[in-house]
Formats: sequence, structure tokens, C-alpha cells
Amino acid sequence: MPLDGINTPTAGLQPSSTLLSRTYVGLLIAQFLAAFNDQAIHASAMFFAINTQTLNEAQAISLMPILFYAPWAIFCTIAGYLADRYSKKYSLVFWKFAELGITGLALLGFWLGNDGGMPRAGAWLVLSTVFLMGTHSAFFVPAKYGVMPEILQAQLLSRGNGVLESLSFLAVILGTVAGGVLSYLFLRQEWVIGIILFALAVIGALASLLIRYMPAANPQRALPAYIFAPLWSNLKTLIRSRPMAFAVIGIAFFTFIVAFMRATVYMFGESQNPRWDELRTSVVVGTVALGIGLGSPLAGWLSGKKVELGLIPLGATGMVVGCSLAAMWLDNIPGLVACIVLIGFSTGFYLVPLFTLLQYRAPKTSKGDMIATSNFINVTGAIAASVLFAALVGLAKKVEFVPKVPEQADYVRGELVRLDLHRGRPVYFEVQPEGGGALVAVGHRPSPEEPLEPMRVWKHIFGNGNGHGLPTIHARRGVTPRTIDLEDGRRPGTTVVVSHFTIRGLEHFAIRPEGTPPVDHYDAQHFPRFLFLAAGLMTLCTLFVLWRRLPDLLQRAGWLLRSFGAGKLQINGLQNLPGYGPVILITNAFDARSKRAILSVTDRYTRFLPALEKGVPEAVRLLSSGHMVAVELAEPELDTFLRLVQGTAPAELVPVFCERTGRGMRLAFGEKVMSATAEELRERVTAAGLGSFQ
Repeated sequence: MPLDGINTPTAGLQPSSTLLSRTYVGLLIAQFLAAFNDQAIHASAMFFAINTQTLNEAQAISLMPILFYAPWAIFCTIAGYLADRYSKKYSLVFWKFAELGITGLALLGFWLGNDGGMPRAGAWLVLSTVFLMGTHSAFFVPAKYGVMPEILQAQLLSRGNGVLESLSFLAVILGTVAGGVLSYLFLRQEWVIGIILFALAVIGALASLLIRYMPAANPQRALPAYIFAPLWSNLKTLIRSRPMAFAVIGIAFFTFIVAFMRATVYMFGESQNPRWDELRTSVVVGTVALGIGLGSPLAGWLSGKKVELGLIPLGATGMVVGCSLAAMWLDNIPGLVACIVLIGFSTGFYLVPLFTLLQYRAPKTSKGDMIATSNFINVTGAIAASVLFAALVGLAKKVEFVPKVPEQADYVRGELVRLDLHRGRPVYFEVQPEGGGALVAVGHRPSPEEPLEPMRVWKHIFGNGNGHGLPTIHARRGVTPRTIDLEDGRRPGTTVVVSHFTIRGLEHFAIRPEGTPPVDHYDAQHFPRFLFLAAGLMTLCTLFVLWRRLPDLLQRAGWLLRSFGAGKLQINGLQNLPGYGPVILITNAFDARSKRAILSVTDRYTRFLPALEKGVPEAVRLLSSGHMVAVELAEPELDTFLRLVQGTAPAELVPVFCERTGRGMRLAFGEKVMSATAEELRERVTAAGLGSFQ
């Protein structure tokens, strides 16, 4: 049965009935390499800024999400306009070739920061590419998700999204880890990273050429006079449709919790004594994407040929369990990594149905616009997570829930004679005290860099300590490569003040320029435990919000678990089900199993009611609240029931054919009508079945 309504295929290219289509494979390759380069540039730019002393760790961690996500908010409406006004192929191909220029600019920045002798200029140039890759994503993502219903038939959307999300998050973990590992391997030779990223961008650009041309969804659409004018209209459209509002709320929470947990893991790495370096931090942060990469294809497979909303409570429950266990096993690094993988795995169950629902329900002529608006909401969620995280940390320090570390602010004051760095971090310094006296030397002189052997990497990531046997020494901004010659570590005449403090038996020294007040230091060893618990609590709150919008959400999870091993479910015509407004389903289903099947495939809350006069008040209440009602075709008082209900709450009537096939079942949704007699509806139910399955 040809699709129509919200998923009408554009002329010239019919959606594929297989996941092996040329366009889908080209999209997978292009998206995988785009996501990889996004995260690799994100991580390597952060560590490059730290290693060149352009930014300190706290500044770099705070700046990266802003640089990457700001374009999603700035360009959301223009990205949606272009995705719908022109063929989505053009957006996908253009931005893959634009990626060549972005990675080329990163290569130039890496070279300037090393061989070019301009470390700060090079670092800021590389940081600018994080913003540019965020811009790339802001335009690429609406076209990517918006094109899915145009290249895959409706019954393949869940599986297609499962594979797409799996590969996307696999790319995220590989890119995140690669950014840290390459920064570790090619310290002072970061231009090699630029060459690798540029080569991957070339492959991705060529892969995008496999995507076939698809006619524009809305070629007559005019450019808005005010760039943000469509945003309010799109938000109203999203809110009006209960399925789309449900999807957007859920996806926004996903962005929120990812941003919150990423900051939590980064803080956990900083709270270690000594602090983690870029290699261990990148691997641990990236393991959440490994879990998503495993959970997403399984979620797509379990969804079958429908949007399986019953996966959402299962995913949310797994996320709560993972966050709780992470809080318990915070001091056990392998256990913590396993918990983060579990969180990611559960997130795949949570995310795939929501993305599929948004793609399926978005109007055909504005799918790109709806997804771009969803991205705007997601950015709001990410910003809210960053603000909440900063507020919680600030409050914890203010009330001394995170204990302040006593320190000797003037341990020594004098001329900085030598400062040696190991992988961008100070590990040895010499200060000549004011007024003479013996030279103060602290730390260990760095030895030549050791080769990065696999077993050493494993012990470094999952073992205890920092992997180098070197003490941690914090250098305040102001003691930078601009004022310290890093080749021999000396610049006569620099006056500094050194503070001394001890955290859990390990001595720390903080170097600051003379005249700069000391910075308070805190021992946040246990605080990430409470942040993980907070993430679990927020997940429960979000599940509660989603349950309020879809009251049978938890029941759907139970139905899904009970359906394992059941026969195949065939569905046709689901696009005939309206996304908003009062709707009455008229069906020939009569037993509990058939009714559960109908309820499970709808993306709105639906209740079966007896078609009797006493059922009219409840039907009117549900329909007036934006929900749906289902009644059996065989009810003797059906005509009277429909007349009384529609006299108060006019509703569209959708015939639903149901047929048992051994262990399996067939469902067909017919075309909606505003009014019909019981006899006419009986004919329409039969016609829906014959038209779909004959």
C-alpha cells in the first residue's frame, strides 16, 4: 500500500524497502565520518588549548560545549528552511565538502601552534573549528534525520534509525577517544591530527555523492523576512501534536543528561589525585557512546515495523540503575566504566523510538524545520544542564559540602628560574627566593616520552595513579608559553608566588604571577557521586513527565516484554492516524490480545470503551483532553454512541482492521472520516483489510 499523508514519498524516488540501498549506505558512511570528526576536533582542540597554555582545564571544559552547540541555536531556522526548500541531498553533500575546509583550517591551526611558532594564535584557530563543526552539524542533522522517511519505507524507520544511531555513537566514542589518544601520541606534532581528520573528511565527502537526488519537500517556501520568525510557529506546531511534543521533550532530556553527565565525568577526572590526563578522560567519557552504539541497533530490532514506545521506560530504568551503580562504584574505575556503558546502552533504548516518532510525525513539507527546531530545544537543554551543573558545584563549595583544602599561600616568592612541562602540564619548577637563599626545586625532571604500548595504555586508563609517576603541579594562567621559554624552561626576571597544599597525602603546588590573589582549592573526591545520583533522579522525573503525557507508557513496556516470542505483527496505513485532535478508532478487534496490539502501535494514549450510552461522558472527557478512544465495531449501540459523543466532542473516525494469523497478527488503519453509520464503518474496516493484505 503506497504511503500517503505525513509520509508521502516525493515523486521520482520511492522509499527503499531494504537497508542496503545506495542512498542509505552513503548516508551512513557520511554521517559516521562527520560524527567522528566532530568529536575528534572537539577533544583535540580542548587538549591543544590546554597543552599550549592558551586555556586552563576548567576554561577549556566550559568553553567546548558553548562553541559546539551555539550554532544549533543561532542557525536553527535557516537550517530547517534550507533542508525543506531544496533537495536534502544538496545540504548533505555541501556540508560534507565544507568539512574539508574546516579540517584544513584545523590543520593550519595545529601547524601554527607548533612549527609556526604561534601557539596561542594556532590554538584559537583550532578552537574556531569547533564552532564551525557545530555549524556543520546544525545544518547537516536536520537534513540527515529529515531525509530518513524519504529513503526508507515507514516500516523500516525504527531499524534504520537503530543502525544510524548505533554507527553515529560508535563514531562519537571513536572520535572522542581518538582526539585524546592522538593528542597524547602527537604532542607538539598535532599537525598530524589535522592531516588524519582532513583525510577522513575527503572519504566522507566522496561517500555523500552516493546519496541520490530527492525532490525538495517544499520548493515554494519563501525565505522568512525575520530569521527567527518561523521558530515560534514551529514550536506551536510541535506542542499542538501530542506525539511530536512527546518526542521533543524526550530528546531534549537526552541532550540535557548527556551534557550533565559529560561534565560530571570531566569533574570526576579533575577530582582524582593526581588528576587524569587527556587519554584516560577521553576513554572514560567516550564509553557512554559505546553503550549507545550497542543498544541502538537492538532497540531498532525490537521495534520491528513500528515506533515502539514501550522501550522508553525500559531505557529510562536502565539509566537510573546505571547512575545509581556509578555512584556506588565511583572508586572502582572498571566498575564505573561498566556503569557508564550500561547508561549508554539504556539510552539507545530510550532514544531510537523518540527520533523515529519525530521523523514519522513531522509534516512532510517541513520535516527539516521540525528537526531544526528540536535541535534548538536540545541546545536549550544542554545550556540548562551546564547552568545547573555550575550552580550545583558552586553551591556545594559555598556551603562547604565540597571541603576547602587548607593551603600555604606564600610557600615561596621569587624569580621563576625553570618550568618543565610533561605533555603540556608542569611537573618541575625552580624558584630563586627573594632576598637570596637556596634555590627551591620541586617535582621531577621529565624523562623522554615513552612509546605508547597497548598494555601500558590499558593500565594507564583502568589502573591507579596518573601513569607517569609524576607529581601534579598546577600552573596559573599568566605563566604561559608567551612568558616562559618552553625549550629550556627559563626566562629570567619572572616573579611568581607559589602556594602549597596537600590533598589526601599528595603535595600540590600552584604557581601564580606576583600580585595575583591565590585561588581556593577543593577536594571534590566524593562530589561526583552525588552528581550521578542527581542524574538518576532527573531521569526519573523525566519519565514521570513522559508518563503524564502518555498515561499507558509503563503498560506499553509490559506489553513489549510479554510479546517476546510472539508472532509477527504486520501493520499498514498507520499514517492515517491523526497526530492531534479527537479521534475514535472503530475496529473489529474483540479479544484482549488484539486490543493490546492496536494500543501498542498507536503513538497517542488510547482507551477502549464500551459503545454504550453510559460510556459517553468518559469518551467526551478523553477526546476533549486530546486523547483517543477505541470501540468495537460489533457493539449494538454504536450508532447511538457516536451520535451522542460527536454532538459534544466532534471526532474523526478511523477504521482499524484486525486479523489473527496463527501466532501473528495483521493491523490496517483505513482512511479517516468525520461521520458514518455503523454499517458504513463496517464496510470501511473490511476495505482497509482487503486493500492492505490482499
